[in-house]
Amino acid sequence: MGNQASKVLAANKKKKSDIASQKSSHSQGNYDWLDQDPHASKENPSLNAAVSAAVAIQQKKQQQQQQQQQQSSSAPAVINNTRRKSISEFFARRKQSLVSLHPTIVEEDMKEYDRLQRQHYLLKSTRKGNTWAPIESPKVIVEAGTANGIWALEMATQYKDSQVLGLDLKPPAFQHGNPTNLRYNRTNVNEPWPMADATVDFIFQRNMYLHIQKDQWPKVLHEMFRVLKPGGYIELIEADMWHHNPGPVQIAFQTFYKDQCQLLDLDLEIADSLNATIVENGFELVEKRALDIPIGEWATEPELKQYGFINKEIQKALLKNKKATYVPKWGISPADYDLAVSEVLDEFEQFKSFSRFNVWIARKPLDASTSESV
Repeated sequence: MGNQASKVLAANKKKKSDIASQKSSHSQGNYDWLDQDPHASKENPSLNAAVSAAVAIQQKKQQQQQQQQQQSSSAPAVINNTRRKSISEFFARRKQSLVSLHPTIVEEDMKEYDRLQRQHYLLKSTRKGNTWAPIESPKVIVEAGTANGIWALEMATQYKDSQVLGLDLKPPAFQHGNPTNLRYNRTNVNEPWPMADATVDFIFQRNMYLHIQKDQWPKVLHEMFRVLKPGGYIELIEADMWHHNPGPVQIAFQTFYKDQCQLLDLDLEIADSLNATIVENGFELVEKRALDIPIGEWATEPELKQYGFINKEIQKALLKNKKATYVPKWGISPADYDLAVSEVLDEFEQFKSFSRFNVWIARKPLDASTSESV
C-alpha cells in the first residue's frame, strides 16, 4: 500500500492543495447558540467544573503525545499526505465487499454506553440544560430509547414530583441513586407503547436514527401523538449522519457508512424529512434548531474550542468502539483501520469539521379531539 501511495502522491499533489485552499468556502457552521438560552435550565457549576477538569487532563495527555510524535518523526506532513491518499484508495477498493455482507451498525457494550454518557454531558453543556421544550411541571415524562438512562435519571432528579419512564430494548438494570419516581420498561419504540392514550406530558427522544427505519418514523410519531396529552410536547434530537467539512479519509469512512445505512433502509435525509413527518402526524411544529459543535480544537472562541476537544474525544471513542465490527466487515487489517482512524482525527482539525445536531420541538394541539394522529 505504501508503494502505491508514493506513485499517486505526485499526481494528486495539486488536488490536495486545491482542497486545502478551498477550506474557507466550506460550511462555517452556526454557533449562535453560544449566546442564546431559550427555555434552558440554570447552568450547573459543578458540571462545568467537571467538564473543564476533564479537558485539562486530556489536553495534557494530548500535548505529551504530540511531543512524542514530533520527536519520532522528521517529515510528518509528507507521511500524512501519503498515508491519507493510500487509505482513501484502499477503502474505495473494499467497497464491494461491504455490499455482500449484512451490516451491523450499533455495538451496544459498556464502552459505547460510556461514550453516550460523554455525549450526553456535551449536549447538556452546549444546550445549558436537558431540554429546550417549554415544560414547567410535567406529571409524566417519557424518554424513548433511553440507552444508559442518564437523561431519564437526571430528569427524575430535577422533577421530583414527576413520574419518569425510560423505554428501551435494553434498559439499564440499575441506576445510581435509584429515585423512586424513575422506572424503565423493556420496549421496542417501533411497536405499540405500553401506556394508555393521552397520559404523557412530555416525550424526549435522542440519537434514534440508527434504530428507526425510514418507513417506521410515521409509526413512532403516531404512538407519540397517541399517548401525549393535548398541549403536551415532544423534543427530538438527531445528528446529521455525516460530519460537515470532511477530509478525504473521512469521506471514505462516510461512504461505507452510507452503504450500511442504505442496506438497513434508514432515512439518510432525516434532518430534512422529519419536519413534514411530524406535521403529517398531527403535531404543531413549534421550532427546529441546529446545534453545530466543532470536532477538534480548531475554533478560536474558547468555549467552542473546549466543546470541540470533547467532541473529538467522543468521535475517537466511536471509531474505536466500532473497530471490532468494521474490520471483519471491510476485510481490512486492524493496523490499517488504526491508520485510517489516525488520519480521520487529523482531518477533523485540518478541514475544520463539525457535527450538527438537529432539534425539533413539537406540540399536540390543545383541541385534539382524539388520540389518533391525522
